[in-house]
Order: sequence, then C-alpha cells, then structure tokens
Amino acid sequence: MASKKRDRKVAHSPAAAPARTTEIWSRLAEPRNIAIGFAIAVLCFYFTPLFDSTASIQWDAVDTHYTPQKYFADSLYAGRLPFWTPYLFSGMPFLADPQVGAWYPLNWPFFLMGVTPRGIQGEIALHCLLAALGAWLLARDLLRSRAAAVFAGIVFAFSGLFAETSSHVGPFQATSLLPWLLWTGLRAARSARWLPAVAIVSGCLVLAGHFQTALYSFAALAVWLAWVSISDFATARQSWKLTILAIAVAAAGAIALPAVMVLPGMELTANSIRAGADYSRDAGASLVPGALVTLVGPDHYGAPGVEHYTGPQDITQFYLYMGILCVPLALAGLLAVRERWHGLVLAVPAMWYAFGPPGGLYSLIALLPGFHNVRAPIQMWFVAALGLALLAGAGVGVVRARMRSPWIVVALIAITGVDLYYWNMANNRMAYARAPYQDLYGAAQDRFHAAAAPLLKQPMHRIYSAVDSPSFGPLNGTLDTRMEVTFGYNPLELSRYQRYLAAGEKNPLLLNGLGVTAALNANGMFVTNPAALPRIYVPGSVSSAPTEAESTAKLANLNPTTEAVAEGIPPIPLNGGVAVQITGYDGDVYRARYTSDHRALLRVAVPWFPGWRAEVDGRAAEVVPVDLALTGVIVPAGAHELVVRFRSTWFATGLAISAVAWLVVIGWLAIVLSSHRRNHEPSTAT
Repeated sequence: MASKKRDRKVAHSPAAAPARTTEIWSRLAEPRNIAIGFAIAVLCFYFTPLFDSTASIQWDAVDTHYTPQKYFADSLYAGRLPFWTPYLFSGMPFLADPQVGAWYPLNWPFFLMGVTPRGIQGEIALHCLLAALGAWLLARDLLRSRAAAVFAGIVFAFSGLFAETSSHVGPFQATSLLPWLLWTGLRAARSARWLPAVAIVSGCLVLAGHFQTALYSFAALAVWLAWVSISDFATARQSWKLTILAIAVAAAGAIALPAVMVLPGMELTANSIRAGADYSRDAGASLVPGALVTLVGPDHYGAPGVEHYTGPQDITQFYLYMGILCVPLALAGLLAVRERWHGLVLAVPAMWYAFGPPGGLYSLIALLPGFHNVRAPIQMWFVAALGLALLAGAGVGVVRARMRSPWIVVALIAITGVDLYYWNMANNRMAYARAPYQDLYGAAQDRFHAAAAPLLKQPMHRIYSAVDSPSFGPLNGTLDTRMEVTFGYNPLELSRYQRYLAAGEKNPLLLNGLGVTAALNANGMFVTNPAALPRIYVPGSVSSAPTEAESTAKLANLNPTTEAVAEGIPPIPLNGGVAVQITGYDGDVYRARYTSDHRALLRVAVPWFPGWRAEVDGRAAEVVPVDLALTGVIVPAGAHELVVRFRSTWFATGLAISAVAWLVVIGWLAIVLSSHRRNHEPSTAT
C-alpha cells in the first residue's frame, strides 16, 4: 500500500506535468494528426461556400470552369468524348482546350459524381488542403521547428493569394501544387527513389490546365534546386548530377504524362488569337508598390468588399494579405541564418519579376523560350507568397527557440487563423459570391433559353450576337442549354474565326455565309434571318487567295451567296449548278448527298481547323480553308455521298505517349516502394 501511495505521489509530482505536456505536443505533432488538423481547418475555412445555399461560385469559376466541366462530364455520361462542340463560336475544338482540365486526375471524381457549382467549390477546397499539406511538408524538411512548418502551411494555403484566385480554378489548382513540386524535387535531388514522385507532380501540375502557372512553377523549381545544390554541396547531402537528373525527370514528366492534353492544346493555341503573342513589352498587369501594402493592410484598396475597390484594374490579382503577423515573422525569419535563404530565393526573384518591365528582370526573362508568350507578371506572386510563408515559418522557429513555452506557438497560429479567416473568407467578396447560383446565373440563363426556344426548333440553328453578355447567364452557358451560337468566352478563340466575325460587322452578308438563322438586335430582341445560307452550300464561283492576309482582305466585299475565296487550290470560275441535300448532322459530323457534272467546292459553314476530314463515298477528299474561316471540300463530279467529320489530329498520338508514360512512371514508383519496404523490413533470426 505504501508503494502505491509513493507511485501516486510521483504521478502527480510537478516534474511529471512537463513530461505529460511534452507527450501531448509530441502526439499532436505526428504527421497523421497534423494532416487531420489541416483537413479540419480547411473544412471550417470553406464551410460557408461549401454548405450554405446562399453562397456560390462566381466569375471565371462559372464561365471558364463550371460550364465546360459540366459539358465534359455530361458528354462522358452520354458515352462520347467531346472533341468538337458546336455550341460556342459556331464550333470549336473543345477537348483541345487545356482550361477544361479534362485529364487532370483530381478532377475526375467530380466528373464522375456530376459537376455542379458546389462541386467546383469542392475542387477549390480540396486544393486548399493540398496547398496546406504541400507547404507544411516542404517547410518540415527545411525549418528547424515542426510548429514553424505548420504555420507556413497555414499562411500559404489561407493567404489572400488563394482568396483572389478562387474564381480561377485552374490557376488555383496549379498553384496548390507548387510546394509539392519543390518538396518532391528537393527529395529527388537528394535521393533517386523520389524521381518518379517528382515526375507525377510535374505531370499533374501541367494537367491542371494553366500554362503560365506551370511555366513559373518549373522556373522556380530550377532556380531553387540550383541554389539548394550550392548550399548543400559542402555537406555532401546533394550532388549536381542528381539535381540535374531531378530537373530533367520533372521536365520529362511535364511533357510526356500530359501529352494527351498538351499536343492538342498546342495545335489549338497555334490556331488561336494567342498564336504568336509577344508580351515582352506590353506585359499587362504588373505588381505595383501599393499592392504590397495589402500584405499588412487588407483593406488598402477596399478589395475584400469588391464594390469599393480602388486599386489596379483586375481585382483578382492585387490582394496579397497573408495575416497581420506574417510580415513581422518573416522579418524575424531573416535572423535564422540558414533557413532564411529557403524563402528569400523564392520571394526575391519572383517579386522582382512581378514588377514587370520597369523592374528589368521581366524583360530579361522574356528572352527565354515560352516567357514572351505569357503576360501579367503579377501572376508570379504565388512563388513569392510561398517564399514569404517559409520566411514566416522560419520566424516562428526563431520565436519558438527564444520563448520556450509551446503556448506562444499556439497563440501565433490561433491569431493568424482567425485573422485570415476574417479577411480572406468571411469578409472577402472574392472568395465566393454571397447569393445563390440560380439568382446570379441560372435565372438569366433560363430567361435567355426560353426566349430563344422557338428558334432552336429549326435544324442547324445558329444565333448571332455581337458580344457575349452576363445577361445570357454564364458566358459559356450555351454549353448547358445546347444552343448553337456565334459567340463565347475563351482566350483561345480561333484566330481566323475572330477575323471573320470582325469583318462581318462591316459586311453583314458574311453572317449569311456563316449560316446565322437569327440574331440579337440592339434592343435585345431576336430577329430571324431568312437570307441564311445552308450549312453546306455551293457558291457560284471560287477565287483563290495564296495567303490568309489576302483572304482577310477579300472579306470586305465578299458576297457568300455567289462567290467564295479558297486557299491552296486554283480558282473555279464555274462552281455552281450542284444539287446538295444535307442528310445528317450530329455536331461534329455532316452527311450530305450531292450531284454535280463537274469538280466543285462545297462550302461547309463550320470553322476551319486541321481536324476536319471529308470522305466522298468512303474516299478521302481534300479539305481547304474557305472564306478565311470556314471549311471547304473539293468533290469530284457525279452523284455521291459526302461525310465531313472532325477527328482530333493529335489526340491519338498524345494518348499513346501519355499512356506509356503513366505506365512507366507508376511501374517505376511501384518498384521503388517495393524496394523501400524490403530494405526496411525487420530481419528475423533463423
């Protein structure tokens, strides 16, 4: 009995309390518990936009991401891949658009569940969690304090960067993968068994569908690993050969794994209004000194309220708030002699570049391949934000080392969490819309569709409007309502088609050649167009234009009823006298019967693109651009069956490359994991 009493006294002695406290903190610091904590934090942070019926996604999250993703998911349920859609811009190669994110693995659960506005918000919340976990894992390998790593994850994932990017889902997703890219790249530069991991992250980052974010991320990886190699070389933790190999594997993964998206996307870009873009001088949105004030003063430009915003033009690019404690802690992090460089190497070059041409670095970097094709250097801020998060984490480590109490860290995290929630979610109009989706978009879309319903009964209808408008609902809402229209919202609109429509504003006869069956007038009323030409039509004569420029020039006075301008073929002065009957149409396939006593050109009122193929009685027929932007088919004399269909030029090749690459990298990863398990299995004596 006496010994039990002595044991009980020992258990309650003052010396035992710190031991229990240490044990509690050790358990909380276990990776599994930290991951669970981040998941709970993200759920709390996004609770309102995820579960409140009066909250909704907005802006590009609706126009650029929700409607295309829903269209893609609906097409999958219908059993087909939508390589071409007739519901935007009179038709465009839909699946070639990287912004759809059709092949990004983390989008597929949402595609299979059925894409909804709430589902898009789920994609955003999921990637916030990935941003937090990735920043924590990276900081855990770099900083001397586990609490510092957690703080870095919180400051990065819940920063103003992600609040302002909430309406840009693709960039949001790609940004969340930057710390994962750096973390796996760092580990791959120190151990070859991590090479397949960095390849997978690289491929997924590209598949998220935002070229500029991916380009900046890989540039950050190369610069950062080069610096880490220099700093680690003396300790023999890293070799230059392994660093170069890690960068090479990341590049290979970024090219081969997403080839199914990259190759068709490159073809679309080459034929789009972005082809040949050079922003080396006209950079667009650049970082301005006033925007840096939002790091410590979130309402400097009135950004959280949106209605009272007074800053540079695009509100979704100049809100940088990372918590009231972030900058002071980042300054404290400069005292951490080794750790500070991890953040500075990311933050300083990225911030310098973000200032655009006035800063000098932007103009220098624009000389490198790919960089002159991207604009708005402010978009590189996400790299600087991660650097600041690492510096702030280093600052927490400094504070933790000087103030031994663990409660100071709890206070820092709690204050920052509440602060970020208030400014970057609860009081931030960029994070989500404060109204139901139906009120913001659905009602307008229903009204527009109801007004156009009588016009949609006409086979192969096509509705013209000089501009796309939010009054129609989502700017790409015709994907939902299955209305064939001449307009849409996409930075990859086909260049030839855009020039054709521009010419049509001065020469309305071109709209007849486009097969416009109805148009919206200045009063917002639909007016039918009885002069619309059939989708497949035979002009009386065909002239030749050697170049796109000559085709464009001839549009000013062209009458599609009587003549056409074709590229790549000799003139056909007597092209008329051909009887054509359209027998079938399915969006990306036209079928017709024709009778002609001579070789002729049949004009198909669908935007020309390299994927269009034609067959006459099963034999390939020549396809050429006609009237600059439309499709022409050269057919032989006689009575024949014509089929014109779209097949992606590069999809099959890209799919084969991606399939082989994924099999290789997954097999490689399986071998690495199996070898690692064998090497760490406990040995047993015989």
